[in-house]
Amino acid sequence: MDKIKEIWIQAAIFFIVGIIWRLPFQSKILHEWDSVNFALALDKYDLRLHQPHPPGMFFLYILSGRLFNFFLDDPNASLVWVSTIATGFAAATIFILGQTWFGRQTGSTIALLMLSSPLIWFQGEVALSYMLEFFWVLLIVWGCYHLRYGNKLVFFSTAIFLGLAGGIRPNTPFFLFPLWAIAVFLGCREHKYKFTDVILAVILGLISVCVWLIPMVASSGGIDEFWQTMQPWLEKHPKDGIGRSLLDEDNVSSLEGVYLNFKLLLEAVLYGIGFGLFPLIWWLGDSRKQLKQKFLKDWRWQTLLIWLLPGLIYLIFVHIKRLGHSFTILPVFIIIAGIAIAEASKSWQKKQQKAKVILPGIIFLGNILFFTLGPANWQTSLPTWETIIQYDRYISERVAAISRRFSPTETMVLTTGRNGRIREFYLAEYSGTGYDSQPGEAEEIITLPENIRNLVLFEDKVLSDLESEPEYETITLPSQATIRYLTWDEDRQVKLNKYSLSIEEKNE
Repeated sequence: MDKIKEIWIQAAIFFIVGIIWRLPFQSKILHEWDSVNFALALDKYDLRLHQPHPPGMFFLYILSGRLFNFFLDDPNASLVWVSTIATGFAAATIFILGQTWFGRQTGSTIALLMLSSPLIWFQGEVALSYMLEFFWVLLIVWGCYHLRYGNKLVFFSTAIFLGLAGGIRPNTPFFLFPLWAIAVFLGCREHKYKFTDVILAVILGLISVCVWLIPMVASSGGIDEFWQTMQPWLEKHPKDGIGRSLLDEDNVSSLEGVYLNFKLLLEAVLYGIGFGLFPLIWWLGDSRKQLKQKFLKDWRWQTLLIWLLPGLIYLIFVHIKRLGHSFTILPVFIIIAGIAIAEASKSWQKKQQKAKVILPGIIFLGNILFFTLGPANWQTSLPTWETIIQYDRYISERVAAISRRFSPTETMVLTTGRNGRIREFYLAEYSGTGYDSQPGEAEEIITLPENIRNLVLFEDKVLSDLESEPEYETITLPSQATIRYLTWDEDRQVKLNKYSLSIEEKNE
């Protein structure tokens, strides 16, 4: 069997293993606000309804979900399957990229580190777009590396991949365009491409953008409606990250904001490489003298650096809000950590023959144990299986209790935070209001409709700022948690805002 065929067979094995590895751990409930946005978009794509949320550059991701939903008729399962299949493709692609650059053993180590990574594992089990982005990023980087050497088919294909990337997640084409442009420049400088080739590649890229951009704008009411919908997002987005970017607002200084952004990004990297951190630290110290030469003379390492820098700068100095926002650049850390594991194994093999297998095995096992046995914290999306289990239970038992106890025509359900749209999907027949997620309208008093007799607070954070707490009744859930609710007679009415709630006699 020739070497190329062996490589493709091994890549296929990683693809299959990546899918099978994820199947027992798939989430059963839409994981957060964005997941609900995506699920609702499977039925109707409209940015004006935040289906999905602005900037809405998820059109191809939603189309992928619709394909699965045609057969499964389950939005959460469909989107989770997109993440699962993307995991398989990502494992195969990162293996091919790693073995192309550093040999088959290192490529295998990188792929196994990716599959055992707690953060990547977690994202492969939930209904979010990050895993599809992770795979697509690897595809573009593979193309950018090869197009520098004059492969026209790869050149044109990568332009198409880059254009389509904006239909999966908005940041991908912006962060990876510098790598593509530099690879094209180097290819042209070395007379690999003509000017007409570059023009054709740009045209193909622009056509690929139109493939998702035109239907996205059309489904959102046209250019004017789309642009109006985008305005609040354009104003809010730079201020909405964990560190409020470089803006000195909400008592967060620029320096503190950068620190908070860096802290969350570092957290993403640590959860991304897991126990691979320890050989990475050793290898960076051992190879520090050679790294400068690698970055100056080796296109492989230059590719990694150019790939990393735009996203790194943006995430630290502008915006990062979730661990998954790191997925455009996280593969860089996975690859470098995989190299470190492979090099440490080779170095220690001189002293201990079995170190070649033992060291990677310990690291992969440590990552696996962290995900499968680690603690839960779904408020921060700690990447463990227990987080998925607890969140699924948290939502499902509340939905079941409300459905059993209250009539949809007489009940309003209030949600907030990451669960702000849960009612719209799982309790869509019940009334609701979004006022508690709009603090700017806190002074506006809302009078509940006359048909409403019950007010259910989905979780403890709802109406947590009331100046005076009413006497709630409670429902005890199977987990021993409780749901608070109020019930009143038909001759009374409820008025509330973020800070007050009153039950009054109706005015005749």
